[in-house]
Amino acid sequence: MPKPTPDRVFLFKESIMNAAAYDRLLWKSGKKPPDHPETRLISTQNAELRVRDTGGAGAVVAFFCDPPVTVEAYDALLEQFRKHYRVLVIELPGFGFSRPRGGSGYEFGRSVEAMEEVLQDVDTDGMILCGPCICGFVATELANRQHLPVKGLVLMQTPDMAGMLEWRKRMDPKGLLRTPFVGQSLVRATANRLSRFWLKYATARSFDPTDLVHTTVGAQKKGAAFPLATMLQRWRKGPVDGALDLPTLAIWGLQDRSHRNTGPECTLKHAPEAQIVSFQQCGHFTELEQPEAFSEVARPFISECLG
Repeated sequence: MPKPTPDRVFLFKESIMNAAAYDRLLWKSGKKPPDHPETRLISTQNAELRVRDTGGAGAVVAFFCDPPVTVEAYDALLEQFRKHYRVLVIELPGFGFSRPRGGSGYEFGRSVEAMEEVLQDVDTDGMILCGPCICGFVATELANRQHLPVKGLVLMQTPDMAGMLEWRKRMDPKGLLRTPFVGQSLVRATANRLSRFWLKYATARSFDPTDLVHTTVGAQKKGAAFPLATMLQRWRKGPVDGALDLPTLAIWGLQDRSHRNTGPECTLKHAPEAQIVSFQQCGHFTELEQPEAFSEVARPFISECLG
């Protein structure tokens, strides 16, 4: 294998950047996102983010969508929280109907900045960030930056960086998705099929994913994007283990086949004092597979954090 000289490293980085711009073109759509009275697009410097907002005053609980899921999948979960808090559900830049302003808008740092810009405009003195899987790294980075009144974190299925890299290798064993242009083309051509597979594979065997699949694939047919390959390529660097001194609840679904070799204790790399709760009959999407049970665990923790 050739030694990675500075020139080769530079060419690889350039290739990834160009592939991100290519992905943006692949997912370009003139279709309007589904209309909902609580959902709107918010412009930031790096992206236009799609946000579901229950409105109201007081403490805020913000959920980050775990791609390819869009805000349409959160109705049942919102019903568990809207009576108690102002709830936001935000799609990552580039995913769903949130659009980056350029290829660089897919970068981890730019994504964090866009999410932070949206949340800084929310009038509250107390905020809980809920990040599933890779979005947990966004939540910990936002807390680390200390620009938001974050009182606690709820991390669902969030491994440490070593676990995330192992997950990436396991889900993409041949490295095709991590290959610039090849990965983007493959995901774009098979997005519906890939989403169906993932939502069935990652959820618990006892869970019927029909509605979740229908909602997600239905959103893609209406123009929702799923630039998975670009995320795998552009987020190689940026996410780190947080080591936060902040109240944290770590929730794990033990039937997640994609994380079957990942121990829940790895979340302690983000928050050494985190409280770990395991759901025996859940897979990757604890908050969507069992919203009532998730609420019963999360709400007391959130209330305690918010005082």
